[in-house]
Amino acid sequence: MLAAFALTLALAQPVMHLTVQPWTGKDLTTTTSAAAKYRLLVEGKPNATVRLEATEVATGWLAAFCTPTVCAPQRVDVTIPASGQAVYQFELIRESETAAATSGATITGGDASVKVPPAHR
Repeated sequence: MLAAFALTLALAQPVMHLTVQPWTGKDLTTTTSAAAKYRLLVEGKPNATVRLEATEVATGWLAAFCTPTVCAPQRVDVTIPASGQAVYQFELIRESETAAATSGATITGGDASVKVPPAHR
């Protein structure tokens, strides 16, 4: 019976897990100094591909998923490496002086989602 419960619990766990924390360390060369920066950790099954999408971003703001070579606006397809983890520098960029002073976001991917704390610019 315990084995059946453990199997049920394992099957109920999300395949993907997303975590957002403040960005620490050196900025990537592809990012802008005007952005609010976060560390986005994507955990999942190795070699799985998932589309990450940023929603609930205020009008006049842009969300970007950045790596050392490129920043993708609003959405990105991620192939999880063999380690089971991928790290992105996620940014919220206020593009207009008339935009709201604050914006957060929700990042969704597969069966997972995470709220991004509001940025103030």
